[in-house]
Amino acid sequence: MNPAEDKIRLPGTHRTRTPEETWAVAKRHLDRVGISRVADVTHLDCIGVPVCLAIRPGSETLAVSQGKGATPLLAKISAVMESIELWHAERPAVETFTASAEELDLPYGLADLRIRTELAPYRDSLRLDWVEGVGTVSGRAVPVPADLVGLTLAAGLDWRPAALHASSNGLASGNSREEAALHAMYELVERHATSFLRPGARDRRRTVRVETITGGHCTALLDALHAAGVDTEVSFVPNEFGLPCFVCFVWSPEYPVLCAGSGCHSNAEVALSRALTEAVQTRLTGISGTRDDIPSGNAALETGMGGMVAPRFDPGGLTWAEAVQETPFDSDSIAAEFRSVAEHVERTVGLEPVMVDISSAPEDFSVVRIVAPGLAYRNRGVIPR
Repeated sequence: MNPAEDKIRLPGTHRTRTPEETWAVAKRHLDRVGISRVADVTHLDCIGVPVCLAIRPGSETLAVSQGKGATPLLAKISAVMESIELWHAERPAVETFTASAEELDLPYGLADLRIRTELAPYRDSLRLDWVEGVGTVSGRAVPVPADLVGLTLAAGLDWRPAALHASSNGLASGNSREEAALHAMYELVERHATSFLRPGARDRRRTVRVETITGGHCTALLDALHAAGVDTEVSFVPNEFGLPCFVCFVWSPEYPVLCAGSGCHSNAEVALSRALTEAVQTRLTGISGTRDDIPSGNAALETGMGGMVAPRFDPGGLTWAEAVQETPFDSDSIAAEFRSVAEHVERTVGLEPVMVDISSAPEDFSVVRIVAPGLAYRNRGVIPR
Protein backbone atom coordinates (compact mmCIF):
# COMPACT_ATOMS: atom_id res chain seq x y z
CA MET A 1 0.00 0.00 0.00
CA ASN A 2 1.21 3.48 -0.87
CA PRO A 3 0.31 5.62 2.18
CA ALA A 4 0.23 8.77 0.04
CA GLU A 5 -2.40 7.34 -2.29
CA ASP A 6 -4.67 4.69 -0.79
CA LYS A 7 -7.49 5.55 1.58
CA ILE A 8 -8.92 3.31 4.30
CA ARG A 9 -12.45 4.36 5.22
CA LEU A 10 -12.91 3.93 8.96
CA PRO A 11 -15.95 4.92 11.06
CA GLY A 12 -15.72 8.69 11.43
CA THR A 13 -12.36 9.12 9.70
CA HIS A 14 -10.34 8.35 6.57
CA ARG A 15 -6.71 7.23 6.95
CA THR A 16 -3.94 5.51 5.00
CA ARG A 17 -3.06 2.88 7.62
CA THR A 18 -5.16 0.65 9.80
CA PRO A 19 -5.49 1.79 13.43
CA GLU A 20 -3.34 -1.15 14.52
CA GLU A 21 -0.56 -0.13 12.13
CA THR A 22 -0.74 3.51 13.20
CA TRP A 23 -0.58 2.62 16.90
CA ALA A 24 2.39 0.30 16.36
CA VAL A 25 4.25 3.25 14.81
CA ALA A 26 3.10 5.95 17.26
CA LYS A 27 3.88 4.04 20.45
CA ARG A 28 7.56 3.80 19.46
CA HIS A 29 7.75 7.60 19.87
CA LEU A 30 5.99 8.03 23.23
CA ASP A 31 9.20 8.22 25.29
CA ARG A 32 10.93 10.48 22.74
CA VAL A 33 8.22 13.14 22.89
CA GLY A 34 7.67 12.76 26.64
CA ILE A 35 4.21 11.17 26.76
CA SER A 36 4.14 9.48 30.17
CA ARG A 37 0.61 8.08 30.17
CA VAL A 38 -2.42 7.47 27.98
CA ALA A 39 -5.69 7.33 29.93
CA ASP A 40 -9.15 6.13 28.86
CA VAL A 41 -11.69 8.48 30.48
CA THR A 42 -14.74 7.27 28.52
CA HIS A 43 -16.60 5.95 31.52
CA LEU A 44 -16.32 9.10 33.60
CA ASP A 45 -19.41 10.02 31.57
CA CYS A 46 -22.55 8.03 30.85
CA ILE A 47 -22.49 8.25 27.05
CA GLY A 48 -19.92 5.61 26.18
CA VAL A 49 -18.30 7.26 23.13
CA PRO A 50 -14.54 6.58 23.50
CA VAL A 51 -12.40 9.51 24.72
CA CYS A 52 -8.76 9.26 25.79
CA LEU A 53 -6.10 11.58 27.19
CA ALA A 54 -2.37 11.73 26.45
CA ILE A 55 -0.29 13.26 29.27
CA ARG A 56 3.01 14.99 28.43
CA PRO A 57 4.31 16.63 31.65
CA GLY A 58 7.16 18.55 30.00
CA SER A 59 4.89 20.32 27.53
CA GLU A 60 5.43 23.97 26.59
CA THR A 61 1.78 24.22 25.49
CA LEU A 62 -0.80 21.79 26.91
CA ALA A 63 0.29 18.92 29.14
CA VAL A 64 -2.94 17.01 28.44
CA SER A 65 -4.24 16.32 24.94
CA GLN A 66 -7.67 14.83 24.23
CA GLY A 67 -8.66 12.34 21.55
CA LYS A 68 -11.90 10.75 20.47
CA GLY A 69 -12.93 8.03 18.05
CA ALA A 70 -15.34 5.26 17.13
CA THR A 71 -13.24 2.74 19.10
CA PRO A 72 -10.96 2.99 22.14
CA LEU A 73 -7.94 2.42 19.87
CA LEU A 74 -8.92 5.27 17.53
CA ALA A 75 -9.47 7.54 20.54
CA LYS A 76 -6.06 6.60 21.96
CA ILE A 77 -4.37 7.30 18.62
CA SER A 78 -6.20 10.62 18.34
CA ALA A 79 -4.99 11.77 21.78
CA VAL A 80 -1.40 10.65 21.23
CA MET A 81 -1.10 12.17 17.77
CA GLU A 82 -2.45 15.50 19.01
CA SER A 83 0.19 15.51 21.74
CA ILE A 84 2.86 14.61 19.16
CA GLU A 85 1.69 17.52 16.98
CA LEU A 86 2.15 19.96 19.85
CA TRP A 87 5.60 18.54 20.66
CA HIS A 88 6.65 19.28 17.09
CA ALA A 89 5.14 22.78 17.15
CA GLU A 90 7.09 23.57 20.32
CA ARG A 91 10.36 22.77 18.52
CA PRO A 92 9.74 22.99 14.76
CA ALA A 93 12.65 21.54 12.79
CA VAL A 94 12.88 24.44 10.34
CA GLU A 95 15.44 27.14 9.59
CA THR A 96 14.43 30.76 10.07
CA PHE A 97 15.58 34.03 8.54
CA THR A 98 14.77 37.66 9.38
CA ALA A 99 13.27 40.15 6.94
CA SER A 100 10.42 42.59 6.49
CA ALA A 101 7.44 41.71 4.31
CA GLU A 102 8.33 44.45 1.85
CA GLU A 103 11.69 42.78 1.25
CA LEU A 104 10.07 39.52 0.19
CA ASP A 105 8.20 38.50 -2.94
CA LEU A 106 5.08 37.37 -1.08
CA PRO A 107 2.02 36.10 -2.99
CA TYR A 108 -0.15 37.38 -0.12
CA GLY A 109 -0.14 40.35 2.25
CA LEU A 110 0.29 40.32 6.02
CA ALA A 111 -3.21 41.82 6.11
CA ASP A 112 -4.41 38.40 4.92
CA LEU A 113 -3.03 36.84 8.13
CA ARG A 114 -4.01 37.32 11.77
CA ILE A 115 -1.71 40.25 12.57
CA ARG A 116 -2.21 42.11 15.83
CA THR A 117 -4.41 45.17 15.32
CA GLU A 118 -2.00 47.59 16.97
CA LEU A 119 0.79 46.49 14.61
CA ALA A 120 -1.25 46.53 11.41
CA PRO A 121 -0.17 50.06 10.29
CA TYR A 122 3.49 48.94 10.39
CA ARG A 123 3.01 45.44 9.00
CA ASP A 124 5.09 45.75 5.82
CA SER A 125 8.12 47.25 7.56
CA LEU A 126 8.13 44.95 10.60
CA ARG A 127 11.19 42.74 10.74
CA LEU A 128 9.92 39.23 11.39
CA ASP A 129 11.34 35.75 11.53
CA TRP A 130 10.27 33.66 8.53
CA VAL A 131 10.40 30.04 7.46
CA GLU A 132 10.20 28.66 3.95
CA GLY A 133 7.00 26.83 3.10
CA VAL A 134 5.73 25.24 -0.09
CA GLY A 135 2.70 26.37 -2.06
CA THR A 136 0.15 23.56 -1.91
CA VAL A 137 -0.84 24.10 -5.54
CA SER A 138 2.16 25.70 -7.25
CA GLY A 139 4.88 23.84 -5.37
CA ARG A 140 6.90 27.07 -5.25
CA ALA A 141 8.83 28.20 -2.18
CA VAL A 142 6.73 30.68 -0.16
CA PRO A 143 7.91 32.38 3.07
CA VAL A 144 5.51 32.39 6.03
CA PRO A 145 5.97 34.05 9.44
CA ALA A 146 7.64 31.72 11.94
CA ASP A 147 5.08 32.82 14.55
CA LEU A 148 2.42 30.93 12.59
CA VAL A 149 4.44 27.71 12.42
CA GLY A 150 5.75 27.16 15.94
CA LEU A 151 3.69 27.30 19.11
CA THR A 152 4.83 27.64 22.72
CA LEU A 153 3.55 29.19 25.93
CA ALA A 154 6.98 29.12 27.58
CA ALA A 155 8.68 32.42 28.31
CA GLY A 156 11.69 33.12 26.12
CA LEU A 157 14.56 35.57 26.11
CA ASP A 158 12.86 37.91 23.64
CA TRP A 159 10.68 40.53 25.33
CA ARG A 160 8.79 41.43 22.14
CA PRO A 161 5.20 40.16 21.74
CA ALA A 162 4.47 38.05 18.69
CA ALA A 163 3.27 40.14 15.76
CA LEU A 164 0.70 37.55 14.72
CA HIS A 165 -1.85 35.63 16.73
CA ALA A 166 -0.52 32.09 17.09
CA SER A 167 -2.73 29.04 17.59
CA SER A 168 -2.82 25.33 16.75
CA ASN A 169 -5.18 26.02 13.83
CA GLY A 170 -3.80 24.26 10.74
CA LEU A 171 -1.44 22.01 12.73
CA ALA A 172 -1.98 18.33 11.99
CA SER A 173 -0.31 14.93 11.85
CA GLY A 174 -0.92 11.88 9.72
CA ASN A 175 0.47 8.62 8.41
CA SER A 176 1.70 10.53 5.35
CA ARG A 177 2.36 14.18 4.57
CA GLU A 178 -0.74 14.35 2.36
CA GLU A 179 -2.93 12.83 5.09
CA ALA A 180 -1.67 15.34 7.65
CA ALA A 181 -2.08 18.24 5.22
CA LEU A 182 -5.62 17.23 4.28
CA HIS A 183 -6.63 17.04 7.95
CA ALA A 184 -5.14 20.50 8.51
CA MET A 185 -6.97 21.92 5.49
CA TYR A 186 -10.35 20.65 6.66
CA GLU A 187 -9.70 22.13 10.12
CA LEU A 188 -8.90 25.52 8.58
CA VAL A 189 -12.10 25.50 6.51
CA GLU A 190 -14.12 24.41 9.56
CA ARG A 191 -12.72 27.25 11.69
CA HIS A 192 -13.36 29.71 8.85
CA ALA A 193 -16.97 28.58 8.40
CA THR A 194 -17.75 28.72 12.13
CA SER A 195 -16.10 32.15 12.46
CA PHE A 196 -19.27 33.71 11.04
CA LEU A 197 -21.62 32.19 13.62
CA ARG A 198 -23.05 34.58 16.19
CA PRO A 199 -24.62 34.01 19.63
CA GLY A 200 -28.35 34.54 19.90
CA ALA A 201 -28.63 35.93 16.40
CA ARG A 202 -29.62 34.72 12.98
CA ASP A 203 -26.65 33.45 11.01
CA ARG A 204 -25.94 31.05 8.18
CA ARG A 205 -26.46 27.78 10.09
CA ARG A 206 -29.53 25.57 9.52
CA THR A 207 -30.63 23.09 12.17
CA VAL A 208 -31.01 19.47 11.09
CA ARG A 209 -33.84 17.22 12.27
CA VAL A 210 -31.85 14.64 14.21
CA GLU A 211 -34.35 11.85 13.57
CA THR A 212 -33.70 12.08 9.81
CA ILE A 213 -29.96 11.44 10.10
CA THR A 214 -28.93 8.11 8.60
CA GLY A 215 -25.57 6.41 8.35
CA GLY A 216 -24.28 3.61 10.53
CA HIS A 217 -21.66 5.40 12.60
CA CYS A 218 -23.54 8.68 13.10
CA THR A 219 -26.76 6.82 13.91
CA ALA A 220 -24.88 4.81 16.54
CA LEU A 221 -23.49 8.02 18.07
CA LEU A 222 -26.93 9.62 18.21
CA ASP A 223 -28.42 6.43 19.69
CA ALA A 224 -25.75 6.49 22.43
CA LEU A 225 -26.52 10.13 23.23
CA HIS A 226 -30.26 9.45 23.31
CA ALA A 227 -29.84 6.36 25.52
CA ALA A 228 -27.78 8.42 27.97
CA GLY A 229 -30.52 11.07 28.20
CA VAL A 230 -28.41 13.70 26.42
CA ASP A 231 -30.24 16.32 24.37
CA THR A 232 -28.56 16.94 21.01
CA GLU A 233 -28.78 19.74 18.47
CA VAL A 234 -27.10 19.45 15.06
CA SER A 235 -26.74 22.32 12.60
CA PHE A 236 -25.41 22.43 9.06
CA VAL A 237 -23.12 25.40 8.36
CA PRO A 238 -23.18 26.49 4.70
CA ASN A 239 -19.90 27.88 3.45
CA GLU A 240 -18.40 29.30 0.28
CA PHE A 241 -16.30 26.18 -0.23
CA GLY A 242 -19.33 23.90 -0.53
CA LEU A 243 -17.82 21.47 1.98
CA PRO A 244 -20.00 19.66 4.54
CA CYS A 245 -19.59 21.43 7.89
CA PHE A 246 -21.62 20.81 11.05
CA VAL A 247 -21.82 22.10 14.61
CA CYS A 248 -23.30 20.08 17.47
CA PHE A 249 -24.44 20.97 21.00
CA VAL A 250 -25.17 18.47 23.79
CA TRP A 251 -26.70 18.91 27.26
CA SER A 252 -28.13 16.72 30.00
CA PRO A 253 -29.26 17.24 33.62
CA GLU A 254 -26.52 14.87 34.80
CA TYR A 255 -23.87 17.34 33.61
CA PRO A 256 -25.80 20.55 32.96
CA VAL A 257 -23.19 22.33 30.87
CA LEU A 258 -23.77 23.13 27.21
CA CYS A 259 -20.93 21.49 25.25
CA ALA A 260 -20.15 21.94 21.57
CA GLY A 261 -18.24 20.40 18.70
CA SER A 262 -17.71 21.08 15.01
CA GLY A 263 -16.44 19.18 12.00
CA CYS A 264 -15.72 19.61 8.31
CA HIS A 265 -14.83 17.02 5.68
CA SER A 266 -15.48 16.13 2.05
CA ASN A 267 -17.64 13.28 3.35
CA ALA A 268 -20.74 14.49 5.22
CA GLU A 269 -20.87 11.51 7.59
CA VAL A 270 -17.24 12.07 8.61
CA ALA A 271 -17.91 15.80 9.10
CA LEU A 272 -20.94 15.09 11.32
CA SER A 273 -19.09 12.37 13.23
CA ARG A 274 -16.33 14.85 14.04
CA ALA A 275 -18.84 17.38 15.34
CA LEU A 276 -20.69 14.83 17.48
CA THR A 277 -17.59 13.19 18.96
CA GLU A 278 -15.94 16.56 19.61
CA ALA A 279 -19.01 17.65 21.61
CA VAL A 280 -18.74 14.45 23.66
CA GLN A 281 -14.99 15.05 24.09
CA THR A 282 -15.62 18.65 25.19
CA ARG A 283 -18.07 17.39 27.80
CA LEU A 284 -15.62 14.76 29.09
CA THR A 285 -12.86 17.35 29.20
CA GLY A 286 -14.98 19.37 31.60
CA ILE A 287 -15.96 16.31 33.64
CA SER A 288 -12.38 15.07 33.99
CA GLY A 289 -11.05 18.59 34.61
CA THR A 290 -7.64 17.67 33.29
CA ARG A 291 -7.02 20.08 30.43
CA ASP A 292 -4.61 22.87 31.36
CA ASP A 293 -6.54 25.78 29.89
CA ILE A 294 -10.06 25.17 31.21
CA PRO A 295 -11.33 27.22 34.19
CA SER A 296 -11.33 25.56 37.59
CA GLY A 297 -15.00 26.38 38.11
CA ASN A 298 -18.14 26.49 36.01
CA ALA A 299 -21.04 28.82 36.80
CA ALA A 300 -23.55 26.34 35.36
CA LEU A 301 -22.70 23.88 38.14
CA GLU A 302 -22.99 26.38 40.98
CA THR A 303 -26.12 26.60 43.11
CA GLY A 304 -28.53 29.28 42.00
CA MET A 305 -26.86 29.87 38.64
CA GLY A 306 -29.56 28.15 36.61
CA GLY A 307 -27.36 25.30 35.44
CA MET A 308 -30.19 22.78 35.65
CA VAL A 309 -32.39 24.68 33.19
CA ALA A 310 -32.31 22.86 29.89
CA PRO A 311 -31.49 25.01 26.85
CA ARG A 312 -34.19 25.37 24.21
CA PHE A 313 -32.87 23.22 21.40
CA ASP A 314 -34.18 23.85 17.90
CA PRO A 315 -35.89 20.69 16.56
CA GLY A 316 -34.73 21.71 13.10
CA GLY A 317 -36.36 22.20 9.74
CA LEU A 318 -33.67 20.70 7.54
CA THR A 319 -33.57 17.00 6.76
CA TRP A 320 -30.32 15.05 6.57
CA ALA A 321 -30.91 14.42 2.87
CA GLU A 322 -31.16 18.19 2.31
CA ALA A 323 -28.04 18.87 4.38
CA VAL A 324 -25.83 16.25 2.75
CA GLN A 325 -23.88 17.71 -0.13
CA GLU A 326 -22.19 15.68 -2.80
CA THR A 327 -18.67 17.01 -3.29
CA PRO A 328 -16.16 16.17 -6.01
CA PHE A 329 -13.35 15.95 -3.46
CA ASP A 330 -14.02 12.62 -1.69
CA SER A 331 -11.48 10.46 -3.49
CA ASP A 332 -9.98 7.02 -2.89
CA SER A 333 -6.59 8.75 -3.02
CA ILE A 334 -5.61 10.94 -0.07
CA ALA A 335 -3.02 12.75 -2.21
CA ALA A 336 -5.54 13.48 -4.99
CA GLU A 337 -8.13 14.66 -2.46
CA PHE A 338 -5.67 17.03 -0.82
CA ARG A 339 -4.65 18.55 -4.13
CA SER A 340 -8.30 19.02 -5.18
CA VAL A 341 -9.21 20.72 -1.91
CA ALA A 342 -6.10 22.94 -1.97
CA GLU A 343 -6.87 24.04 -5.54
CA HIS A 344 -10.50 24.72 -4.59
CA VAL A 345 -9.49 26.85 -1.60
CA GLU A 346 -7.10 28.84 -3.80
CA ARG A 347 -9.80 29.43 -6.44
CA THR A 348 -12.36 30.47 -3.83
CA VAL A 349 -10.18 32.76 -1.73
CA GLY A 350 -7.76 33.88 -4.42
CA LEU A 351 -4.75 32.97 -2.26
CA GLU A 352 -2.77 29.75 -2.14
CA PRO A 353 -2.48 27.81 1.14
CA VAL A 354 1.14 27.16 2.15
CA MET A 355 2.48 24.02 3.82
CA VAL A 356 5.44 23.77 6.20
CA ASP A 357 6.61 20.23 7.00
CA ILE A 358 7.89 20.07 10.60
CA SER A 359 8.17 16.27 10.79
CA SER A 360 10.95 14.77 12.90
CA ALA A 361 10.39 11.15 11.81
CA PRO A 362 8.97 11.33 8.26
CA GLU A 363 9.60 7.64 7.73
CA ASP A 364 6.99 6.92 10.42
CA PHE A 365 4.52 9.83 10.28
CA SER A 366 4.24 13.46 9.19
CA VAL A 367 3.46 16.66 11.07
CA VAL A 368 2.66 19.75 9.04
CA ARG A 369 1.42 23.28 9.47
CA ILE A 370 -0.84 24.75 6.80
CA VAL A 371 -1.01 28.55 6.67
CA ALA A 372 -4.04 29.71 4.68
CA PRO A 373 -4.03 33.47 3.98
CA GLY A 374 -7.53 34.89 3.69
CA LEU A 375 -9.26 32.37 5.94
CA ALA A 376 -10.85 33.64 9.16
CA TYR A 377 -10.43 32.31 12.69
CA ARG A 378 -12.53 34.53 14.94
CA ASN A 379 -14.37 32.31 17.42
CA ARG A 380 -11.25 30.83 18.94
CA GLY A 381 -12.14 27.94 21.25
CA VAL A 382 -15.85 28.86 21.23
CA ILE A 383 -18.80 27.88 19.04
CA PRO A 384 -21.52 30.54 19.54
CA ARG A 385 -25.13 29.45 19.87
